[in-house]
Amino acid sequence: MTYPLDQITALARANGELVLKFAEIARTGGEDYAQIGSKATTLFVDQLKELKPGTVPAFRSDGFTSLLGEMEKSREASMSKIKAAVEAWQGSWKDLLSQATGPQELTDSFRTWFQPSAPVAKPEKANVPPPAPAPAKASATA
Repeated sequence: MTYPLDQITALARANGELVLKFAEIARTGGEDYAQIGSKATTLFVDQLKELKPGTVPAFRSDGFTSLLGEMEKSREASMSKIKAAVEAWQGSWKDLLSQATGPQELTDSFRTWFQPSAPVAKPEKANVPPPAPAPAKASATA
């Protein structure tokens, strides 16, 4: 039999693993985009080297098109990793919540662990006197 504290700990561990997976995905995606940016800068600078004074630059788009393809592949790879991480996280939550302990017992445990220790009193309405009537305007007589 598992105890609610064991389940809460396992859920916290699952959340931590999800965060670590997201950080790894962000790190690898950032590295990919840095490499792509480096390639783009190199392509741009190489095209500027061919520029002669007094001429209009004619940039070739073939290299930049391939870089856009690389960016798309990197984005798709990151999205598939994110989807797999979320599915694994959802699976661990589903497994933990469907164990022998009843859902009501787990809900009560969460409520006990995460509610404030002292009851919060509602503030009472203050007795505020009604506003005083505005003084009458003086007539303008000369």
